[in-house]
Amino acid sequence: MPARCLILLAIPALLASCSDPRDDGVIDVSVIGPRPAMTDPDRAPLSPADALLAGSTAMGLVALDGNGQIAPALAESWIVTGDGLSTIFRIRQAKWPDGSDVTGEDVARSLNRAVAPDSRNPVKPLLTAVDAFIGMTGRVVEVRMKVPRPNLLQLLAQPELGIRREGRGTGPFRIVRVRGSTVRLAPVEREGDPINTLPDSVVLHHERAAIAIARFTAERADLTTGGTLADWPVVRMARMRPGIIRFGAGQGLFGLAITGKSTFLSTSTVRHALSMAIDRNALPTTLDIQGWTVANTVLPAQLDSARAPEAPEWARNTLAQRRAAATERIADWRSGGRTPPVLRVAMPAGPGMRLIFARIAADWRRIGVRAVAVPLRDASADLRLIDAIAPNISANWYLTRLSCASGLVCDAKGDNALVNARNAPTLEARSAFIAEADADLTARASYIPLGVPVRWSLVDPSLTGWKENALGV
Repeated sequence: MPARCLILLAIPALLASCSDPRDDGVIDVSVIGPRPAMTDPDRAPLSPADALLAGSTAMGLVALDGNGQIAPALAESWIVTGDGLSTIFRIRQAKWPDGSDVTGEDVARSLNRAVAPDSRNPVKPLLTAVDAFIGMTGRVVEVRMKVPRPNLLQLLAQPELGIRREGRGTGPFRIVRVRGSTVRLAPVEREGDPINTLPDSVVLHHERAAIAIARFTAERADLTTGGTLADWPVVRMARMRPGIIRFGAGQGLFGLAITGKSTFLSTSTVRHALSMAIDRNALPTTLDIQGWTVANTVLPAQLDSARAPEAPEWARNTLAQRRAAATERIADWRSGGRTPPVLRVAMPAGPGMRLIFARIAADWRRIGVRAVAVPLRDASADLRLIDAIAPNISANWYLTRLSCASGLVCDAKGDNALVNARNAPTLEARSAFIAEADADLTARASYIPLGVPVRWSLVDPSLTGWKENALGV
């Protein structure tokens, strides 16, 4: 098989091949999960498969290249003013599906819709520092800021902020056929392709992990993507040859959000007891996965906080000490004749998630707490697994994703520090408030960190453009 190159630009993948494509000019990709829908991101969240399709058919102002760096997309160039309060983009010559020209006003209208009061776009809470998106003369659009923010371009590269008109984008691909769980994409004809030379066609097969792995093993797919810890045992049993299984390097959240309103979960003392009882170091062994980083902090690194990630007060204790303290806390709660409820833990489907839940449930039984697993969409769940990749290198996403507004257990102090961080007039003040918000969230213990999210792919050696990078794209 001749050497080829595949670049995944943003987790919503924009697929591009190098100059020596396979003879038929087609790249076959197996995507683990159900067939995507052309979901409006301003009205409902995108599933990973939805995001992949959205990013392939509706590019944003900018994109992320294989190294996770900002690259031109719909915008061919941009300038940032010295005070950081304005970014002015020049839109390349592009057309809508009906043949009309894309203008700065079109782009501004699409972005303003994403941040409108009635928008449910998941990126909207991260754009509170934006004052307005303004369409200027011809092919120019300005993003005017209330206060400077260094990670704006990373957000503008997300598939949720792809530029759309009447639900349709400008490419780089268009859907040419949908048959069952298979979607065929063809490149949009245009001058001056800003990304790379595109393949003649990309075929996305959306299927269960076992089928996707079998397709790859039978050499009927060049890439299998979308793998998580849920299906890790399946690919682990397939015994792939070295170098085929590749892991994304992105950071994010993998842990249990406490959403239940029971009396038992209403105090941070009990919530901390649940967290400290978990033997996180046993999780990689349980799944037989080497190199998985477990964690007991919300933030994976300092990022743009003024301090290192806040560790819980029990972090320095041994597992035996933690379990003894947790057992005592649960016993104290029982002392009034109360019985802890059976906790309902919402988990995704898949053998990997069943193993993780079994490990955690066993740890909780040691301290006198019982738990049962329920489907992820169960509205009555007391705890719900979050498995998400961060869209940019900023603590704001983590804190927003775990805020009171997201439905987690909260208290009177709530999100005060987070609100102050969003409105901070300087980056220094913002960093200080982020550190305070991190400390508040850790003390509140409304989220139980377990580790970093895991994303795996099966990559044909001929796809030489597949790269690990800090954003997991």
